[in-house]
Amino acid sequence: MLLRKPIYYFVFGNFLIAFSSVGLTHLTQLEKKLSSGDLHLLVFVFFSTLLVYNLNLIEGMKSLKTSAFRSVRHNWIVKHEKFIWAFAVLSLIVTVAELTALKKETLIFLLVPGLFALGYAVPVKLPGIKTIRLRELPFVKIFLVAWVWATFTVGLPLVEQSSLAELFHLKNFLLFFSRAVFIFAITIPFDIRDMAYDSDKQVATIPSHFGTEKSKYFSLILLLVFTAGSFIRYHLGFCNLNEFCALLISTLITASLIVLINSQRKELFYSLGIESTMIIQWLIVFLSSLL
Repeated sequence: MLLRKPIYYFVFGNFLIAFSSVGLTHLTQLEKKLSSGDLHLLVFVFFSTLLVYNLNLIEGMKSLKTSAFRSVRHNWIVKHEKFIWAFAVLSLIVTVAELTALKKETLIFLLVPGLFALGYAVPVKLPGIKTIRLRELPFVKIFLVAWVWATFTVGLPLVEQSSLAELFHLKNFLLFFSRAVFIFAITIPFDIRDMAYDSDKQVATIPSHFGTEKSKYFSLILLLVFTAGSFIRYHLGFCNLNEFCALLISTLITASLIVLINSQRKELFYSLGIESTMIIQWLIVFLSSLL
């Protein structure tokens, strides 16, 4: 009970997801033997992630207050609105400051994914459609999340510490694809968690259309695709055996958690357990790199 309050702040306040983005970015640096000493890049990734996810909470605050499907997480968010606002403002200040430390080519590269990330959190006006957040478009959210996360955690360090041309090399494309597939796989459980809330808001998702069990199977299939992609990278010499084994172990842990998903699972199973799979993957690969 004593640990529950700080865990809620860490997880529901989006600090875990921000650290996860840093971990995956550093994972790319490890895999590509890029400099991991660029703190400006990692600080930017942390606070820009925190900013986007907190803006998403702020934008959804009004509907949360009137929703009939309030979870433990939703209740915490409503209760700590000022806390969320404070870190959103702080994140905005730090993100803007860190942008000045990035290369011009990186800033150009970030323009499109950055706009999509903001469109995920705050309403935009689309032609022929009412003002809406991109996450509310039918089946769009999960593809958008996978692409933006792969772009930020794979594309960003490559462009910042090398060049845009690096993205078009086969070894980097395979890494980008594998990262997007992994993020897609672990995002499905969150759509399962949010089924009642999304249905109330009439947001179509994979779980709302196919159900929990089929969605779990799809997530596991995606993890198989991720493993196959990792094996291809190893077979082509784009990663070593230690790294491949580390990725395989982290994938097995992730698959085990997905298998355990059911309607009785508590909020923290998703927000702490599933979300931590990104940190787990980073940690196991990092430790393997020391061998």
